[in-house]
Amino acid sequence: MLKSTVFRQWMPSLFLVAAAFHMAAQDCRIPLRGVVTDAQTGEPLSYATVWVHEVARGVLSDDQGRFLMPDLCRGTAYTVEVRHIGCVHQTQVVELTASTVLSFALSHDALLPQVVVSERAFTPPSMQAESRVSKEDLAGAQGLNLSETLRRLPGVSALQTGATIAKPVIQGLHSNRIAIVQNNLAIEGQQWGSEHAPEVDPFTASTISVVKGAAAVRYGVGAMAGAVLMEPGPLRKDDGWGGWLSIGGYSNGRAGVVSGSADHRVAGTGLAFRIQGTAKRGGNLRAPDYWLGNTGLAEFNLSGMASWKTARWEHSVNLSRVDQQFGILRAAHLGNLTDLELAIQADTPRNNRDIFTYAIDRPYQDVQHHVAQYRFTHLLSDVWRIKGQYALQYNRRREFDVVRGASSAAAKPQQTFWLYTHTVDASAEHLPVRHWQGGAGVQVLYQDNQVGRGGLIPDFTSLGTSVWAMERYRRYPSPWAFEAGVRYDYRSSDVAPVVMLTPIDTTVRFGNLSGTVGVAYHLGSAIRIQLNSGYAWRPPTVYELFARGVHHGTATYEEGRSDLRAERSWNTQLHVEYEKDKRQASVTVFRNRAMDFIYLDPQQTFVLTIRGAFPAYFYAQSDANLQGLDAQVNWPLWGRLALEGRGSILRGYRMVRDSAEASPHPDWLPLMPADRYQLGLRYDFPVGDQGQPRFLRISTTHILHQGRIPEAGLLKAAPAGATFLTLDVGYALTVGRQPVELGLMIQNLTNVRYREYMNFFRFFADEPGLNAGIRARWTFS
Repeated sequence: MLKSTVFRQWMPSLFLVAAAFHMAAQDCRIPLRGVVTDAQTGEPLSYATVWVHEVARGVLSDDQGRFLMPDLCRGTAYTVEVRHIGCVHQTQVVELTASTVLSFALSHDALLPQVVVSERAFTPPSMQAESRVSKEDLAGAQGLNLSETLRRLPGVSALQTGATIAKPVIQGLHSNRIAIVQNNLAIEGQQWGSEHAPEVDPFTASTISVVKGAAAVRYGVGAMAGAVLMEPGPLRKDDGWGGWLSIGGYSNGRAGVVSGSADHRVAGTGLAFRIQGTAKRGGNLRAPDYWLGNTGLAEFNLSGMASWKTARWEHSVNLSRVDQQFGILRAAHLGNLTDLELAIQADTPRNNRDIFTYAIDRPYQDVQHHVAQYRFTHLLSDVWRIKGQYALQYNRRREFDVVRGASSAAAKPQQTFWLYTHTVDASAEHLPVRHWQGGAGVQVLYQDNQVGRGGLIPDFTSLGTSVWAMERYRRYPSPWAFEAGVRYDYRSSDVAPVVMLTPIDTTVRFGNLSGTVGVAYHLGSAIRIQLNSGYAWRPPTVYELFARGVHHGTATYEEGRSDLRAERSWNTQLHVEYEKDKRQASVTVFRNRAMDFIYLDPQQTFVLTIRGAFPAYFYAQSDANLQGLDAQVNWPLWGRLALEGRGSILRGYRMVRDSAEASPHPDWLPLMPADRYQLGLRYDFPVGDQGQPRFLRISTTHILHQGRIPEAGLLKAAPAGATFLTLDVGYALTVGRQPVELGLMIQNLTNVRYREYMNFFRFFADEPGLNAGIRARWTFS
């Protein structure tokens, strides 16, 4: 009885002692690892909050979506909650028995879907100002050209040749200063002048974004002003077939477009592939008061890509072909000086065939661009990987001018160009090592340009070599991050043609360093501040050096300068972004100090040639400054109604010296975009069965009069400002088990008559009027 009583008295104490021994023996040094990704795209989500309730501790995911929570106890159940701005929170209970790795795939809130920027030259993301094309804007603009898609972003405009040909302008700079990067490859087409639009198919991209500022360290000398990043969606992850089909129609030009993609993953293997194609046809466009003669277009694009993955290797192959044919406004090509002067003075185009037709007559352009690309990635360890790429690009351009009178030239192009580009890239990259993440690499480029007819530019071959290194420091959960990079480029071009009866036989060589430094600060989870300053340069192109003759697409006479020096610039950007509870606002302030800036200078004269009379433009060089501000806001007002706004302000001037002046004075740069503002309202309807967005948006865009023109003036006064409305509707539903997206877009809703200062053909005709477009997209799984 006594023993039993003693046992009962000591039993609680013995239990506590045993529990203490158990706790002392328990391993509480187990790390919890994991990765957070976007459920829709599979891309990593950085700065996601991972919170463990039982220990009241949290960490942030890094730039690869990875997180690490140390010092947890084996055999203990933990509640892990993951949060990310704009995503549905996710909670999971896990019991640690070893070094556990979790995966969280978060779905974006249907009221705020966005395109996540995924394209980067190597692992660390950019600390530069970025603009992202939203999912709705990307869907609404597909079927239009790339520049029309990008023009929805603050700080991005377009340099146009009529209504069918355009290239993007970032903070006042374009052409050889902007890299168009598609699937990690900079597109190398002819880049002289405004009418050489990017030879890309926007339907191939699931995400499109713009990196602003000096991006030469990442993308080479062709990106001293920034880069446009186009990334295809990931290949199919599940066995079997899937894909999508998109169709659209537009009232202005009575255009139609169809595009589709088929994806397949071979069961039981790491092999997946995709075939995608686009066809587009349109006739003459219509200004508010008349048809724009010979502005039709035809386009057919085809691409295929395949990927094969093993435990440590990934191989991918990409083949694509873009075929484009653009009619050029007939009223811009005049036969004599008198007709040209009268056409510029007139309010409506002269020599214009004011009817609708699908026929494309002279003058027109026929362009082909082919790409063959191979990439590989090999994981050397859990930290290091090596990447390599070889690409061959072939660009052929034929330009058919007006032929006056019957001759053997009536069936032949007046200018023909071939450009072959070989690029080889290799890099070694590492994941965070003592909080440093980055890599280094080399690139070799070889180009062969041949002029079959026309002689506007010389034949040349170019060789380029580059080496780069870039590192980023971030110690979580510190709010600071730092980045620095350096790159050296060397370019050599052998030029040996005859241009306009002037013999040229020379070699031009250029070499220089590029560098960038950046710092980012996270003020809580809602505010991000980025400061980036970069030094960049680019060599003058062979066209800028030696061109002489009629530039067919722009209907201008242009001359280069053989004494041009390499262009250099310091580009500094301060970017502040706020995002919380569906509220988003950002502002970017920039200043670009350019030394020996190369630009096309409009003359106050005309040149008469055997092909007609044309305005004269000569290449010039001087120091310049470009500075301004880009802003964007998306702000809920009440209920499902939100305010959307975007704005861009740019001031660009050069330093010029008159013959009587001892020192230069500032003068406005020609061909700089006018200030532009957009303000609109968006209403979101309840989402569809599978979370698809449904919305209605109406916005007004105001383009200010460009009064900042060179002292010498223009052949025709800069056009007045304009205000026009845009309506965009998106509706998604489920048919059977397949999602279907429908859309309506109406541009220039009130059919306003206006002209764009950045359009070379503003001398001759108005911009297109009202354009209503409908679209539908079926997704198959």
